[in-house]
Amino acid sequence: MKHLVLLLSLVVGLTWPARAQLDTTGGKFFYPLYPTLVETTGITYGAAPDYAGTTRTLQLDLYQPDNGPATPRPLIILAHGGSFVGGTRTDGDVQELCRRFARLGYVTASIDYRLEPFSFTQFSGPRGVVNAVQDLRAAVRFFRQDAASANQYNINPLYIFAGGSSAGAITAVHLVYLDQQAELDALYPGAPGGLEGNSGTPGPSSAVVAAINLSGALGTLSWLEAGDEPLVSVHGTNDNVVPYGTGPTFTGNVVSGSGAIKSRADAVGVPNTLRTFRGAGHVPYASSVAYMDTTFRTVRDFLRPLLAAASPLPVRLTSFTAERQGADALLRWTTAQEENSAGYAVEASADGRAFHRLGFVPSAAPNTTGHVAYEYRDRTADKPRLRYYRLRQLDLDGQEAFYGPRAVRFAAAASLEVYPNPASAAEAAVLISSAESGPAQLELRDALGRLLSRQPLQLSAGQLRLPWPQLPARPGAYHLLLRSADGSVQQTRLLLQ
Repeated sequence: MKHLVLLLSLVVGLTWPARAQLDTTGGKFFYPLYPTLVETTGITYGAAPDYAGTTRTLQLDLYQPDNGPATPRPLIILAHGGSFVGGTRTDGDVQELCRRFARLGYVTASIDYRLEPFSFTQFSGPRGVVNAVQDLRAAVRFFRQDAASANQYNINPLYIFAGGSSAGAITAVHLVYLDQQAELDALYPGAPGGLEGNSGTPGPSSAVVAAINLSGALGTLSWLEAGDEPLVSVHGTNDNVVPYGTGPTFTGNVVSGSGAIKSRADAVGVPNTLRTFRGAGHVPYASSVAYMDTTFRTVRDFLRPLLAAASPLPVRLTSFTAERQGADALLRWTTAQEENSAGYAVEASADGRAFHRLGFVPSAAPNTTGHVAYEYRDRTADKPRLRYYRLRQLDLDGQEAFYGPRAVRFAAAASLEVYPNPASAAEAAVLISSAESGPAQLELRDALGRLLSRQPLQLSAGQLRLPWPQLPARPGAYHLLLRSADGSVQQTRLLLQ
């Protein structure tokens, strides 16, 4: 419960007063008490340029319970599937879930987002994910801004959830856990607009209470850290589109599906639920009423206790980031409100578990109601390759709360290059630069992500150059992956002539 209380303190908008927990008595948000719905289609929530530079209008469909709860209601925003090249906000699975949850008393929305071209030479998985995440963030901000003004949609901005199916689930999971610039740079360097993007309604927070992950995946498991938002997942074990565990998608990009995400969430203490559909393939709920019923109940039962979580804490953070700047780490955080606050102890850890104090930043004033920005620079020498940072907020009366952690990587475990590139099968060589010794695996996959060969390696600190003895004779595009012992994956594209 502590995680949930801290989480709600992060998502409040600047002009929204603290609210008591939602009234969940009488079966609200659990039973279909509101069979009649009001559906509004084609609401514009933003606009942004697509892969070709053409500005795309972004729209959503809204589902509200007719004569539903009079007080502001929780909101669920869902994104459709389609491998980031297809699908629409009217897809049957997201539309059905929107209607089912609206009958419980939620306000629900199904959004469109920017898609990639259906072309291997033009398609970019990382760009597709980042664009979709930026658009989903814009949808969250759209509703939060409305709640802080006219609130025509009757939304409680403390209770916004993001989810989706397949590619939409990948989008929602990355909205929640891809939350640092260094992580974005690793996925899609130079992404226009950064983490928040420029898809609309700048200013309000795009944070959500939890993620709804229906047959989705996360690019790098380490992005899911202690203190992060909870998630609920459903996934089929025989999914050949988005892996249940860790493996490649059709683009060749290696991702970690719901089974691997659960293991990571359990390890770092993030509340989560996984409903495993044994023997089922991709998105079985889209074509089976029985699977849809189970999916709906799984999500419903996970979300409802979050609606009864306690009210926000006196100190409300609207952002907390940590990024590498040369040999230093720069931590920045912003508050929207502080009551009885003494300040913030900055703590660091090499493993994300055992933390020690680096310094202390006093509050600008014990009580504030506007934006206050803080920062702290870690200049300590001989930092570990990966360092975790968190804030210990201290009240004047001795109460405390934790925010974070945030991870900063000061050196990559290893880098991977192919030389020359493009190359012929006879001349291709692999160059690996490693910061430390340890076992690793080198994999070659075709353009569809199918494994062609795997070679175990024993890395040592420094550079290693080796020929690749099992390159295929057929020209084309291939993916070379280096899996290090710490779970990190380096990937490069090889063009054979």
